[in-house]
Order: sequence, then structure tokens, then C-alpha cells
Amino acid sequence: MKYILIADDSDVIRSIVEQTLRLNKYENILKAIDGQDALEKAKANQGNIALYVLDVNMPRMDGITLVKELRKFDSTTPIIMLTTETDKSKMLVARDHGATGWIIKPFQGEKFMKIVEMYVKP
Repeated sequence: MKYILIADDSDVIRSIVEQTLRLNKYENILKAIDGQDALEKAKANQGNIALYVLDVNMPRMDGITLVKELRKFDSTTPIIMLTTETDKSKMLVARDHGATGWIIKPFQGEKFMKIVEMYVKP
């Protein structure tokens, strides 16, 4: 069973992302409250994650550092950055470290799902 791992320090955003995924038949979802929590869950479920959806600005470990840490043991799973951050330089740094996509919050559910479905089938 493969999971989608959502990491965001906002309860509301985690909930919206989870509901959007569930409405589109994605049932296996892991949620993390910050980058450190996400890293621990990713390691505990190594090989069983189909997609990461990560915020950039989080406490304990930011999303770009998290991408670097994930890529140390998972070089292929797609990583979508979901953020309010519009700074092009941060986007490039995230991409250089292995992020595969970037979605600006607030996002449209339909647009978000098109990107998810490019990487994962329900």
C-alpha cells in the first residue's frame, strides 16, 4: 500500500489537502505537522510513499531542508511543494534539491488534483 504524505504546520491546510485527496479516491494519507515529523514518518514508511506534498515554511525543519533529507534515502518519489512562497529563488533551490512541482496556496482543488494525478493514480 502506497501513501501520500502531507506535511504542513497548518491544521486547516492539512485538512483541505486531505479532503481534496479523499474526494478523488485517494484513501492512504499520512499527515505530518512539520518537517521533522514528516521525515520521521517518511523513514518509518520507506518504500511505501507514492507522493510527498510539502509546505516550505514549517517549524523544526523547513520544506527545502526536508527535501534534501528525503532525497538522501528516496531519490525517486515525486515531491510537490505546496506553499504561499512565490520567491523564484526558493523554487529553484527546492527543484535543485529534488522537488518535482510547486503549487501556490490558496490552490484550486481541480488544479491540485491534475498535478497529483500526473504522479499517482488512486
